[in-house]
Amino acid sequence: MTRTTAALHPRRPAAAIMAGAALMLSACVGPFASRTTMPRPVALSLPVGVADSVRSEPLSNGLQLHTLVNNTAPWRAYVLEIPTRCVQLQAVKGGPTSVGRTTTSALLASLPAARTPLAAINADFFLFAPPGVLTNAHIEDGTVITGPDVKPVFWVGDRGAMGFDTLRTTGTLQSRAGTLPLRAWNRPAARTTGIVDSRWGAPIDTLVRKRLVKLIALDAAPKTGAVGRNGPTFTARAVIRTAQAADTIATGDTLLLHYSTADRAIAAQLRDGDTVRIDLAVSGTGVERQRTRVTQAVGGRPLLLVDSLVVNDVETEGNAGFRGLNPRSALGFNRQRGTMWWVVIDGRRPGVTMGTSLRQTADLLRALGATEAMNLDGGGSSALAVREQASGRVRVTNSPSDPTERAVGNALAAYGTCGRR
Repeated sequence: MTRTTAALHPRRPAAAIMAGAALMLSACVGPFASRTTMPRPVALSLPVGVADSVRSEPLSNGLQLHTLVNNTAPWRAYVLEIPTRCVQLQAVKGGPTSVGRTTTSALLASLPAARTPLAAINADFFLFAPPGVLTNAHIEDGTVITGPDVKPVFWVGDRGAMGFDTLRTTGTLQSRAGTLPLRAWNRPAARTTGIVDSRWGAPIDTLVRKRLVKLIALDAAPKTGAVGRNGPTFTARAVIRTAQAADTIATGDTLLLHYSTADRAIAAQLRDGDTVRIDLAVSGTGVERQRTRVTQAVGGRPLLLVDSLVVNDVETEGNAGFRGLNPRSALGFNRQRGTMWWVVIDGRRPGVTMGTSLRQTADLLRALGATEAMNLDGGGSSALAVREQASGRVRVTNSPSDPTERAVGNALAAYGTCGRR
């Protein structure tokens, strides 16, 4: 495979890299060429001073892997430039429930070769206990494995739609006692009322367990993977069963209702043997605006860019250590160009690469051309893996700081849809 290395003159625009190469940020490179045509590196246009050198490696389906080096900071970044018309994106958990951790490269390697998996990047922040439980929504092929929180997610919808949004759960539990509003789905918390199904897979917290009702679904197959007008939906009839001490995990056709003190009056009227109807839905303001349906979603925080502007949260999110120099993972896109960028920045290696702050990460995404961007889990979790189409070998492009690749809660993967070979 052709590799091109170019050093950037500090006073010369980065657009001069690989003079004579065409700048094609929004088109697939090579998918419609003959099978004997090798993909060629494409110039990366950057403002002056962003990087001292750029090395570009063409991959299949028009993807380009760029390695950026800034000697002054110092930092090293690995940028996967993706023409969105040539990929299908999928959230990948690596297991049927919210519990469990797997490396990003292993998640990529597990995907079916027939679908042409191209790359994967680590995604959301996660808990170490229970291991791998994500801090925000993970929606995979229309199935809610972990439900929305109050932080932003990157979502994928119909017809290639995508965006950043804060998703929400709405729904009701209807019984002879009245209607109980539901505001959580596979996101149990003491101050919310919601439903946990078998996709959660983790023991219910002690505080939540104090106000718990067991339900047995009456439908042969509750619609846990259905997608409604704006996103995943869940509809089921269920019968109330008194929760026992051992009822801490929802399995099979068991559902668990947890309720807040504000909803205690209605919940207290539920009786063993009562039949209830459950309706749940996930949606978001941006999703509704685009008139699409969420089929995939992974979390992150904070947003870095909105309408090409750096978001104020880069100065306020978390503590100073979180906002400061760290290994980073982030993603951004530009709808008008039809291009997406996955960025991983190595860190914690004095004299070689110290990582970047949230502000620097936002500035880098904007310099690449992104108009919208979000920070992902970083530190030892940062990993960008690509799959070589000829051999099927999966390799990690960056050097994780742990120093070996860390098992993570989930990843975002890309399948190729142009020029499959």
